[in-house]
Amino acid sequence: MKKLGLIIILLFSLGLHGQEQQAYFVSFAVKENLILLQQPTTFLSERALARRERQGIDIGPRDIPVSSIRKETIENLVSYAGHSSKWLNGMYVEATPAELTQIQNLPFVASVLPIKGGTTTLGFYGNAESQNNQINLSAIHSYEDNGYHTEIARGEGMLVAVLDAGFVGANSININDNLNILTTRNFVEGGTDVYQGSSHGFSVLSTMATYQPDVYVGTAPEATYALIKTEKELSETPEEMFNWIAGAEFADSIGADIINSSLGYSTFDDPADDYTVNDLDGRTSIISLGALAAARTGMLVVTSAGNAGGSAWDKITFPADADSVLTVGSVNQYGMASTFSSRGYTVDGRVKPNICARGEGAYVFRPDGQLAWANGTSFSSPIMAGAAACLWQTQPNATAQQIIKALETSASHFYSHNIRIGYGIPNLGLAKRNLDVVVGGEVPRTLVYPNPFADYVELFLPDGEALDIELELYDLMDRKVAEGSLFGKRYQTLWSPGDHVPPGMYILHLWRGQEYQRLSVIKTI
Repeated sequence: MKKLGLIIILLFSLGLHGQEQQAYFVSFAVKENLILLQQPTTFLSERALARRERQGIDIGPRDIPVSSIRKETIENLVSYAGHSSKWLNGMYVEATPAELTQIQNLPFVASVLPIKGGTTTLGFYGNAESQNNQINLSAIHSYEDNGYHTEIARGEGMLVAVLDAGFVGANSININDNLNILTTRNFVEGGTDVYQGSSHGFSVLSTMATYQPDVYVGTAPEATYALIKTEKELSETPEEMFNWIAGAEFADSIGADIINSSLGYSTFDDPADDYTVNDLDGRTSIISLGALAAARTGMLVVTSAGNAGGSAWDKITFPADADSVLTVGSVNQYGMASTFSSRGYTVDGRVKPNICARGEGAYVFRPDGQLAWANGTSFSSPIMAGAAACLWQTQPNATAQQIIKALETSASHFYSHNIRIGYGIPNLGLAKRNLDVVVGGEVPRTLVYPNPFADYVELFLPDGEALDIELELYDLMDRKVAEGSLFGKRYQTLWSPGDHVPPGMYILHLWRGQEYQRLSVIKTI
């Protein structure tokens, strides 16, 4: 366990908050009715215009009222909605954490900020807000089902087996009033006591299972968990890899859907047992063969890439090289690959890590009940394992390999993957869209985002078909201002209408195969 890398940087205590309404400022994206600037008398009096003119003040977007559609949409979601501000481009609301989640999912909402003196309230996810939002987790934690009602997907019905070194704190610190531990098993000392030795597994578990709204909400707080100890804390021997395999077989026997393994092996107490980087082919290490066998049962095996980046080893550790498992590297809050995160690829050229999540400055619980920042792919792995459980919950007929593919194709670097970040940071909203089409049979409509856009729009093609795309952009006077063709694109692509297109609202016409869409879009600069 020498390379687990549980590095505590900052500690502090937090109190629990209830489900009461709190005051927020809902900040909107760029106004969509900029065409009104051509008719300023519709929103300002002649006297107000004259005052501005005398002082050389131009009429701008700040003077345009907030649209009634945006206000009414917010009013229908919250307990109380106050006045809107055209100058600040937002409005006052009082909302519960559940209502706050719905507001944050609206496409025209840029941010939601608490209105409160003193300590800042972080919102529903609390201190996990940044690491959860980085993968767009809220898109699947709560989503519209066919446009009629809201579904909650927070891991209910999913069984996650956590293979680790010990779970000190998991039976004494309340991280979730409804925490569901199905079973425990100790493959090191024998028996079922896993609440001794190391607390590493508890910190790993906390990133998934915690449910303390406004303080910390993990990625899968409603999932069921099996806690399995396979790792000796004070030694590193080949036997621990067999412990891992025994633990994975036990996970299979109890019907686990997902294994999270924040463990990695490369060198041992006896140098004669050491592997070399040339063994990273997915077929040499015994634990990698065990991980592959686990994947072949239909379980989703999620494993940390390792913390060897920049060291003499530098590469991913075993079993992160195994085929058909989801290997997770680490990024920081800015989406940059962590220097300690182990690098790929495998020696036979497969992309590893597959994806990345927050592992640098990730919030976790300590065994004393305090929240802390921690570094290590030990934490990026369970963050993704929990998110994958929720994603799978939305399409339970999907296979484990389809879950992996959906996460990869939604990721930030899908067409520019590299040894540090793999396919990049997944977008759970896009991954869900891929499953809805591939597994759920929904119409494969192209997603166009962001909207508003600056220089270009991105297109997500959920069915993965290599089809040509035709695009035409028209202004509100029905004049074509830009057009383009994209050939044989799959999953992701982008299109820039050119620098000559001025800011404003436009109509985008999109043709792809048998698909036609007419979309309202806004260009900002």
